[in-house]
Amino acid sequence: MNKWKIAFFLSLLPLILSGLFSLFLLLDKGTAYTYLEVSYHDQVEANKVLGNLIIQGAQQYSQKDFLHLLRQEYPDAFIVEEGNAIKMGTNVFEFQNNKLSQVR
Repeated sequence: MNKWKIAFFLSLLPLILSGLFSLFLLLDKGTAYTYLEVSYHDQVEANKVLGNLIIQGAQQYSQKDFLHLLRQEYPDAFIVEEGNAIKMGTNVFEFQNNKLSQVR
């Protein structure tokens, strides 16, 4: 048997194995990404529901009262009041007519 035939068949096995491994990784990443995307969208919807619940429960508080309650409950948090919005971390509480109107 020729040397090139031996070399070809010896290199063919690692080539096939690496192709199969790459295919497995591709499928695994795709599946993980799909589950992550679905989980993210579920979390966004849950945040919308909780935001609406907060809005309904906080209608009695003015912007200053709400700011005071946030600072009282979270004294170490970085809370900023900018115009008609209160920012706390990634949460933004928006006010219209001095009443809570939206939570993002």
